[in-house]
Amino acid sequence: MKDQAQSGYKPIQDDVLKTLGLAMIAGQGVERLLSNCLTFPLHGEPLQTVEQVQLLLERYSKATLGRLLKALRGKVDLHPTFDDKLDRFLEHRNIIAHRLHDVPGGFDLHSDEGRGRLKVFLLQYMEDGHILSMVLLGILREWASQEGIDIPNEHHLSQRMKDHLDANVVPNLEALIRSKEHH
Repeated sequence: MKDQAQSGYKPIQDDVLKTLGLAMIAGQGVERLLSNCLTFPLHGEPLQTVEQVQLLLERYSKATLGRLLKALRGKVDLHPTFDDKLDRFLEHRNIIAHRLHDVPGGFDLHSDEGRGRLKVFLLQYMEDGHILSMVLLGILREWASQEGIDIPNEHHLSQRMKDHLDANVVPNLEALIRSKEHH
């Protein structure tokens, strides 16, 4: 029993469970960023009252990722590659939330192969989530900059990440996401 961790799982299983936990937290971060983008920069019309802001916050804070993506697609045109990444992220998020044990090929904690497949799947999900987060963060930062708004959590971003956003993400935003009236 020495190889059993306090959780009752073996350390090799605990590693995958930790990755699963990190993936769920990262996925929630993407959903929150998307909700914030729909509430503020992508709202489409000026917000003039506190009540308008509160209604939007309520509308998007409880929305599922699928509903958020539908709302996003209703407001803007997405580059096909970016749209595909959003679809894959949604599909993977739903597998993690609802069907982890039903995946063809099998994800399980009890075999090296199952753990390996699960870890690769989770790492891909987190990588997709990171890319989506960078784009959504770029949208929020650009909007805030144009509106003269200081983002309260901006201090959480390292200078390296800000430099990455400014050099690699912001210049490509127009190609990834365009407002529908630009046709």
